[in-house]
Amino acid sequence: MWKSILAISVGAVLGALLRWQLGVRLNAMLPTVPPGTLVANLIGAYVIGLAIAFFAFSPALSPEWRLLVITGFCGGLTTFSTFSAELAVLLQQGRVLWAGALVAAHVAGSLLMTLAGMATVVWLKGAH
Repeated sequence: MWKSILAISVGAVLGALLRWQLGVRLNAMLPTVPPGTLVANLIGAYVIGLAIAFFAFSPALSPEWRLLVITGFCGGLTTFSTFSAELAVLLQQGRVLWAGALVAAHVAGSLLMTLAGMATVVWLKGAH
């Protein structure tokens, strides 16, 4: 139990710190629609795709690694709540096209990045 809690905690701290840094470094570039949230979600989607495929190929690996990467790191990095808040602000401002673009970028982008992460592992496994 304690190993699981530690794995999740370490992953969550690392993911949250990366998300914070992405916001600090990227949001000033385009404050109208802060790109830090989108980039965090896209990176998290790619990492979870990598992890899902990697762990499928590595069933003997300790389950704490899965908890560290997927539950902890990806959970700390990605943010549906901030995405929702940014979307709500755009809608309140009457910026419906920006809001639609934001939804498309997050949802379609995250799905594509997850699939790309999975495909990366399959490709790397096939290259050996």
